[in-house]
Amino acid sequence: MKRIGVVIPSITDDLQTQLLDGIFKTASAADCDVIVLTTMTNGLEFHVQSEIMDGEESIYCLLERAALDGVLIASQYFVKESVRRMISEKIRRTGIPCIDLGGSSLGFETVSVPQDDAVYELTCHLIEKHGCRELMFLAGHEGNPDSEQRMSGFLRAVNEHNCTHEIFYGDFWKMRAEELGNELIHHKRKCPDAVVCANDIMAVTLCDVLQKGGINVPGDIIVTGFDGHIIAISNFPSITTIGGIMSETGRAGTEKLLRISGGMPVPDSGNDLHIIYGASCGCVEKMADYQTAALQVREQIRRDTEVSDMLEMRINADVITRASAVESLSELTDIVDQTAHIIKSYRSLHLCILPDWDSEPEQPDIYRTKPYPGQMLCAVTKEAWKDGKSGSLFPTSQIVPMLAKPHEPVLLILLPLHAASQVFGYCGFVYEKAADFKASVMLFNLLSSVANGLRILRHRLYAEYLQKTVEEASMYDKMTDMLSKKGLLLYLENQEQTSRNNGIMLVTIAMLTASPNNMSSSIMTDNVLQSELLLANAIRLISGRKYQTARLDKITFAIVFSLEEETPEYYAEELMIQLEVLIRKMQEGSAAAFLPEPYYVCGEVSYPAEKCLSELWESLSSSMPAEKGFTGISQLKKLRREIHKAPELDWSLSVLAKRLNISKSYVQKLYKEHFGVSYIDDLLEARIGMAKKLLLTTDLRVSEVASSCGYQNATHFMRQFRAKTGMSPSEYRERQ
Repeated sequence: MKRIGVVIPSITDDLQTQLLDGIFKTASAADCDVIVLTTMTNGLEFHVQSEIMDGEESIYCLLERAALDGVLIASQYFVKESVRRMISEKIRRTGIPCIDLGGSSLGFETVSVPQDDAVYELTCHLIEKHGCRELMFLAGHEGNPDSEQRMSGFLRAVNEHNCTHEIFYGDFWKMRAEELGNELIHHKRKCPDAVVCANDIMAVTLCDVLQKGGINVPGDIIVTGFDGHIIAISNFPSITTIGGIMSETGRAGTEKLLRISGGMPVPDSGNDLHIIYGASCGCVEKMADYQTAALQVREQIRRDTEVSDMLEMRINADVITRASAVESLSELTDIVDQTAHIIKSYRSLHLCILPDWDSEPEQPDIYRTKPYPGQMLCAVTKEAWKDGKSGSLFPTSQIVPMLAKPHEPVLLILLPLHAASQVFGYCGFVYEKAADFKASVMLFNLLSSVANGLRILRHRLYAEYLQKTVEEASMYDKMTDMLSKKGLLLYLENQEQTSRNNGIMLVTIAMLTASPNNMSSSIMTDNVLQSELLLANAIRLISGRKYQTARLDKITFAIVFSLEEETPEYYAEELMIQLEVLIRKMQEGSAAAFLPEPYYVCGEVSYPAEKCLSELWESLSSSMPAEKGFTGISQLKKLRREIHKAPELDWSLSVLAKRLNISKSYVQKLYKEHFGVSYIDDLLEARIGMAKKLLLTTDLRVSEVASSCGYQNATHFMRQFRAKTGMSPSEYRERQ
């Protein structure tokens, strides 16, 4: 069965529902599923891109994972141009056919529904039925294709009947309609018999302004609209309008997409635009249509009332409370299963979460930045009013597991599951028809509660991790949270049972070097303490699953690492480079007057572990240098590796000379002789290389990339980048 994707922001408008209705009716007739990627909010252009909007818009990343045969994008509803561009780029990367239902500005194929005949029929009705001889057309933006079509039907009717007419260009919004109304009220423009408006918003606005100014509608002037929007039908007086445009747009777009994507042919059902008679033209005898409109209004009011129903709000509050106190994923899915009935009219629900949602329990605030992996976990799936079932892993391309099984065409609406920018997955709801879906407070709170419950579970795992740490406190150094000497020996004894080859290095502070940030002197004990903390924190930052660290005394630390293909000396030197880079980074933001100069010895772990450790300690004490000095090209090479590992640091010539304890001119001479490149060109190459990586792997702005690579001035960065690559940073990012 083929699948059509629909990309649309929060579905809060009746016209959006009509659009989906036209899409699903046409697609289901061709035996196709409709997969709607949508959100609960729609960011405005002037809104700062917040973490919440990042989380909401993550749902569109599914475009690159889901197996879709074609995509319809309702671009007219996306307010933020940046989001429109982001989505269009994702669609292009997939290579699947796409139809833009909102115009051609994104470069995709589009559709146009003939609209002139419907406006012609409405205008003829005003002339023939109501005797209008002087008519005005309140158009949209000049040159707008929809406005031009509607104007064409108006002009055809007035010309056939030899009526006087005038065109007034509006904006499809309220401002120009208000201007026209005030001109008519103050007799700055002759009042016509009727004003035919190019859309309902302008018609409602004009009607309200005229009536407030003493001009009766329809007694003094007739006003009509176009769209069949609920605001026109529910207005007083109700606006005579033309309905069906959005459902027709959905139908036409789906038919065209099916043709170009090789779908089942669907017979053209023709144009279903029709007049909805209201009181604004005086057609009170058209009671059938008026009654239909009134029932639509009543249904809308009923839905809005449900949202604020006290009982359901209490249930909703209970969901929030319970979700915030869960202790396991199964308990959270049980809550979803038991309370999903607060969401109205859905056929089935599918809660799909990231398989690694609970990874890294010791770091709960570190989470996946690219939301959707190749597989998802179906945490719960349930039919309405039936018990839910837990699922298993499934390919993300399937979207939800049910689509992989034989089924009738479905309308599946997918919403992001996130807490701020922390994405946990998505939730899919299957509906009989588009009108059954409503972006309600209930739905929003259910999704938010589930996402918050998952976030709390992650932090609960972190709390358990901390508790375990406390229980093992006797094995750890209290100041650094590293293993104590006792803990290290126990760890090494356990390693002996695994038959793994491990290396070990002991690191201590050989001496203190004056910090370039603060050359003033202070009490020596304070300097030692500051330096000790800098070294300890640097060692803690590199520790993790690959390394085990321990604090043996105030200034001496141990690092245990797995030996694979290289020697202990190789791994130890790499670790020292990392330590020295981290120390410098931390010092830049501190007031430390002195920096620690770490010194180390290393070897392979042997047993008994206590003897091995004792021998290394003796070696450390006996081989520690008495004073700092230049120890040869190996130290220079190590320094160069530091530069390439962290080019963003302040690598001035003075810093290098101080690190090597030689003159600046000698540094330059040695650098050129041994590496074939000057120090400054090598640093530039490292920074440009880091910039290229950031441009391709992150969404950082160019100014942020410049700062991350050690540039104080973004203009200087862009000038050097172009000199090295022949293109600007933005051009490099686009071409790659």
